[in-house]
Amino acid sequence: MSGSVTDTSPAVSRDEVEKLFIDIWQNILDVEVGPDDNVFDLGGYSLLVVEAVAQARKAGVRVKVLDVFEHPTPADLAGFLTPADDAPAADPVALGDLVARTWRTSATPWDATAPPALVPLLPDGQGEPLFCVHVGTGHVRFFTPIAETLRAGRPVYGFEMPGIKAAVRPFLTIAETAEQYLRELRTVQPEGPYHLTGFCSGALIAYEMAQRLRAAGEDVHTLVLAGPPVPELDPGLGLNDLFQYLLGTLHSRFGLGGPGDAPEVVRKLTDLTWFEEELKPEDLYRRTVLWAAILFAQEHYDPRPYDGPITVCMYGNQDVTAYWRARAPQADVIRLEAVTTLGLLQEQRFGDVLRGLLA
Repeated sequence: MSGSVTDTSPAVSRDEVEKLFIDIWQNILDVEVGPDDNVFDLGGYSLLVVEAVAQARKAGVRVKVLDVFEHPTPADLAGFLTPADDAPAADPVALGDLVARTWRTSATPWDATAPPALVPLLPDGQGEPLFCVHVGTGHVRFFTPIAETLRAGRPVYGFEMPGIKAAVRPFLTIAETAEQYLRELRTVQPEGPYHLTGFCSGALIAYEMAQRLRAAGEDVHTLVLAGPPVPELDPGLGLNDLFQYLLGTLHSRFGLGGPGDAPEVVRKLTDLTWFEEELKPEDLYRRTVLWAAILFAQEHYDPRPYDGPITVCMYGNQDVTAYWRARAPQADVIRLEAVTTLGLLQEQRFGDVLRGLLA
């Protein structure tokens, strides 16, 4: 057989791989699964794909998350993973080494030529600024029109991922990201009291920034976490795995089958404010690598206890109260109706909370 799918020998057959995935999905979904059943029609979704791939790898089958998204039935996936002896070799996937290529061709975030992460959103105003940290895809400028009604007359600055504007790779830890952002924050405001908020993954960065400011004896008057995530994925997943996971999400939710689909996918993503409107379709895959890096940092961050004032605003479908109360006992945890970051930030109650803290 050309290209064994397992790390053991002898190689498993197509029938064995098909049965393995039927068994895995039946166990995960708790429903009857046939060889030609589309697992997404039966209730499968991104996080469950990661679990299925992990179980298959434990059984010795080499499979990627994206393989499952592109071959959603056990029979189709087994056929893909165990091609016939006379089958033509698959064309090399240009995206296969994109993570490595992005890292090799991007500057370090410490590089003096890297653009600043700190950008003025609404620099006019009185009093200490409000500092906002970007969403998981790295951009923050979408918050400008929302901030106009929430800032209580204060200046507003945002942190965006430098890789948006130049070929700069991000840090792979929340701690390093927070430290770099604090260096830039202090160029605008050398001492407190400070006002911080962060959105989605950026909420974790804002949390770590507040930790470090308080450790330095500074007053963090306002800390609002908007939709902070909690770890959900297998901590053993590496950067390539997470890149494949995000590509699978873009494939299943937005129809990204290849570079030709990028313009339409970018349009959908910018409509949802997942990316900024200036994103070029040819940059989608590189930016997804950077998104994967933020996801890697998010999933491997272990928040230290925080004893200062803090407000946690949850999406309506989140259940993070116990997680954040265990780390920040004084947290005011508020559940909002929204299920997206943009919706949460636009909710009247979120605005009331932030304006009240900044007033």
